Amino acid sequence: MHPVQAIDTQILSIPQESARAGVKDDSLVDITVLDYGVNLTMSRGESTSTTTPSRGGLALQVCICGWRKVTSVRGLRIHQGKKKCLGGRGQGPCVDRYDLRSGSNKSGEVQGQVAHQRPQDINTSVLEEARPNMDAQGSIDHGEDAGQMISRRAGKERGRKLKVRWPGATDCKEWTSVNNDLRGILNGLKGTAESKLNQLGEIIYDYGEKRFGVFEKKHKGEQSRLKSRRQMEIERLVKERRHLKKLWKRADEEGRSGINILQEELKRRLVVLRRAEKLRLRRKKKEQARVAFFKDPFKFVKSLLEQEKSGCLDVPRRELESYLRGMHTDGESERVFEVPADIPPLGEIVVQMDVCPPRLKEVQEVVRRARAASAPGPNGVPYRVYKGAPDVLKFLWKQMVVVWKKGIIPKEWRRAGGVFIPKEKDAVDIGQFRPICLLNVEGKIFFTVVAQRLSAYLLVNNLIDTSVQKAGISGFSGCLEHCSMIWHQIKKAKMDGKDLHVIFLDLANAFGSVPHVLLWRAFDFFKVPECITRLVKVYFEDIKFYFCTKQYTTSWQRLGIGIMAGCTISPLAFTMAMEVLIRASRWVVGGMRLKDGPHLPPIRAYMDDMTLLTTTVPCTRRLLTKLNGNLKLAGLKIKPSKCRSLSVVKGKLSRENFQIDGEKIPSVAERPIKSLGRWYDSSFGDKEQVKRLREDVVLAINRIDKSFLPGKLKVWCLQFGLLPRIRWPLTIYEVCMSEVERLERVMSKAIRRWLGVPHCLSSVALYGNGVLELPLTSLVEEFKCAKVGLELTLSNSRDPVVRSVPVSLKKGRKWDPREAVAQAQTALEHRDVVGQVQVGRAGLGAGDRIKLWSKAKLPERRKMVIGFIREQEEEARRVTATSHGVQGRCLAWEHVEKRKISWRDLWAMDAGRIKFLIGATYDVLPTPQNLNRWVGTEPTCSLCGGVASLRHILSACKVSLSQGRYTWRHNEVLRSLACLLENKRVEVNSLPQYGRNKLISFVREGESVISHARGRGDTSFKWGEVRDWKLLADVGKQLQMPQCIAITALRPDIVLYSEGARIVYFIELTIPFEDSLEDAFERKKLKYTELAGEVRERGWQCVIRPVEIGTRGFVAKSTTSLLLEFGFRGQSLRAAIKGLSEVAERSSQWLWMRRHQGAWGKHT
Repeated sequence: MHPVQAIDTQILSIPQESARAGVKDDSLVDITVLDYGVNLTMSRGESTSTTTPSRGGLALQVCICGWRKVTSVRGLRIHQGKKKCLGGRGQGPCVDRYDLRSGSNKSGEVQGQVAHQRPQDINTSVLEEARPNMDAQGSIDHGEDAGQMISRRAGKERGRKLKVRWPGATDCKEWTSVNNDLRGILNGLKGTAESKLNQLGEIIYDYGEKRFGVFEKKHKGEQSRLKSRRQMEIERLVKERRHLKKLWKRADEEGRSGINILQEELKRRLVVLRRAEKLRLRRKKKEQARVAFFKDPFKFVKSLLEQEKSGCLDVPRRELESYLRGMHTDGESERVFEVPADIPPLGEIVVQMDVCPPRLKEVQEVVRRARAASAPGPNGVPYRVYKGAPDVLKFLWKQMVVVWKKGIIPKEWRRAGGVFIPKEKDAVDIGQFRPICLLNVEGKIFFTVVAQRLSAYLLVNNLIDTSVQKAGISGFSGCLEHCSMIWHQIKKAKMDGKDLHVIFLDLANAFGSVPHVLLWRAFDFFKVPECITRLVKVYFEDIKFYFCTKQYTTSWQRLGIGIMAGCTISPLAFTMAMEVLIRASRWVVGGMRLKDGPHLPPIRAYMDDMTLLTTTVPCTRRLLTKLNGNLKLAGLKIKPSKCRSLSVVKGKLSRENFQIDGEKIPSVAERPIKSLGRWYDSSFGDKEQVKRLREDVVLAINRIDKSFLPGKLKVWCLQFGLLPRIRWPLTIYEVCMSEVERLERVMSKAIRRWLGVPHCLSSVALYGNGVLELPLTSLVEEFKCAKVGLELTLSNSRDPVVRSVPVSLKKGRKWDPREAVAQAQTALEHRDVVGQVQVGRAGLGAGDRIKLWSKAKLPERRKMVIGFIREQEEEARRVTATSHGVQGRCLAWEHVEKRKISWRDLWAMDAGRIKFLIGATYDVLPTPQNLNRWVGTEPTCSLCGGVASLRHILSACKVSLSQGRYTWRHNEVLRSLACLLENKRVEVNSLPQYGRNKLISFVREGESVISHARGRGDTSFKWGEVRDWKLLADVGKQLQMPQCIAITALRPDIVLYSEGARIVYFIELTIPFEDSLEDAFERKKLKYTELAGEVRERGWQCVIRPVEIGTRGFVAKSTTSLLLEFGFRGQSLRAAIKGLSEVAERSSQWLWMRRHQGAWGKHT
């Protein structure tokens, strides 16, 4: 029989109960046609075939030794056997030529031509479909060795794969190569779209593994560590001391006196050794902490602040598999669930759902928004590959279009690998672990597109009541809105003296026990198109997963009931199912009605978290009974022991008895409950939560302080570990401003201690955006922004019920969030009327253009309001700084460039430099003058006897001036500036000759003149037109003025001139105190004015450029202007300013460190 005919005879119809009923079963022909010998060789990294086999079986064969020839696979084997290219590696049995699918009874000829199974493909096919009695069914005898290899490879592939060392996101060159290679490999695949998608992940993983390698697992075995000589000496001395104690008990008075002397000597020796050993262990812990921090800072800070969770699942394999089988097997698979007949009917479907195949833009947007660091599924391919290889993503999209049209789901998309995450410390039992399942990202991308379209369909037709259920619907802050509305209703009932009964419900394993038939009824109820329903049904029909532990890997388990949290379509399907149950229950009662407001819904739900809010006890019991009955019909169950009730009668707490199936629901007075991130108790307030928040902050700061990290890294842990954790409680709980200020003082105290600055340093210096901006955030500012964000979220909500209810946030004497939002909006509207306002001394039009409030959308308006709040906080800090006589002097520095310290800069600084930079900027260094003001010591200078202020030490000491200390600092900065200008001079001189004959540029009507002003945007008209520049600097040896320019005794620091163009620049550098920058500029310019006149009389164009860099490293604007004039732009300009600033700062720090030493020279 012909091979094709042999395959066609096995095409059968799919049974009627399947989601693909009536479709031809083409699974047996869904096989990629490639030569088995070439594939086996490729999978082992031995050779490749770059072209499809031509007629006669010939193709371009490539061996690992570099040999290339158009021949058959047998010819490649002959070459490898003769040349011994494979070394000692045996070829092994060709397992790949055997078809391991369920249709393995095909002839040997068909299997050899059609079957395509690499060892990696056994990951799913062998484990599920290989039969141990294949020899009896088929015509091929595998043999004992082949069977052993199959099982060995299957055991190796099943389980979580090691992560591939893919290139970084910024390595564009490497990703281009990966994209081109994978595009060539994938374009050579043949077969159906389903087979290609089933092999896509394995092909990509094999390629990445062979090219980049993988991250090997580090086995943490107990290694026997040798004891050091000190430790052995300590043990010997301890034994000797014990022996002396025994001798002392048996000795007489004379002998005891001698033993006492020996014991004292041993004690002193032990104290010294143990102190040294303790210091060694402390040093080792510091090194370990530093290594762990830089390996993963966020993981490190998480381990510091969170409760420790550890353990290893110690359960036999059979017991675990039995547990999983019982959890995910539907015992009532034949149940029939019908939508209750009394459910209110749906409204009219106005907009039909988009059922076209996925568009490329949709797929690209899903991949763009996905986290590159998300854990991959069983095939080991992360999102990062599709982010960096667009052609691979395009190939995936093309296959998605095909399977969408056919209504099939590849098997690889329905396979998941799982691990157990401990929920507490030293976890051992199954109940102490949380199962996490990971699906392949290709299927997640596909069903994300489906979920987005389905969500848009439900939202545009108002099929999901967003005032009740907000989970799975984009554009809603579900937890935040539900929390705020529930708390508002409780507070409103208390203040108005009304009745309100609240029931917090908890479902038993809701995600794992929802029957699939309920999902399909929900799809039918909401009139989801049949093609979409069929796709999801096919997907859920054959979902299988396994779990990995340290000891073993479970067998494949089928998901017969429930959903997986890692799936992208399951949460929305669950939300639709819960919406059906809520719609069938909520109509029996009405909700709370506010004064001059709408009726509020009696149920609020977020996924499986449901809260009932009614005004009477009978209504509550009726709604509870109805909802419980519908949940039972759907196979779900409420756990009364984990539910809570809260009853308010005439504004006071009441103990009402509510039951579910005869079991009482506890009240919040008995046991408080946490629902949607907020705690509820019987106090009707948040005092306990604020108290707990304060204790948590103090505890977290103590934990960070006790870590063996340097101070600057502790500050990072506080900024990125503690602050984000307390932002949520500050947002949802009613915290007064005084309490927030108290917490900020505690945090500021710790920051000062870790940075090594005096405790008198103002918080303005830590959090302000003045001349020195540190990468720290004020807790008060974050609190105000969080409350303003909550106010804007509620007032601009897409839910009309939330938008119409004036939820009142807590306001105090110091600050009111609603009033702050109103002021911000008024100010921004007024800014539209005023228009662009010039700030500072820059020219008209300088600076960024403002965003108009009237033209901004809601997200932009939100950012503008929060930005205005931050501007107000900065203005308040600036006002506070003006009242500081010493630390506020930096506000008068109008001619300096602001320094913004990033975390990268802060990590690169040593502790002494950080302390000097902050202390010198705000004049809080321990100078004799400051010490006299603080503790009353003598304020005189140890060198000259004058009043030793910071200005005196850094720029005004006569002894330091005479010794050349200031000259040394000046030369260090001048050398750095001269190197920058010299590099730029060489670059300009190497450019092509500038054309002298310029054509007249006419400006067309409607065009801008600016576009024709200059040909080169990075040079001035004098500097960029000359190619014979020469530079002289007064560094190393005394500068002599060229006689062609002038004959004078004056020596500018830098002379830059061109004899051909007869242009000369006199550049004079000064390192003054920051308060005297303008005086130094005018003084130096006056000094060279007469010389400039003489040079101009000789026919030269002379330019005087005085530049200043402050003693504390702040660069004057005159220096920036000079660099701009000489062609520095963008990154090069920032790097040049940063380099000059650091040289001046380090030089002044060295002078500060040597302020008490009278000697100065080369060896000091």
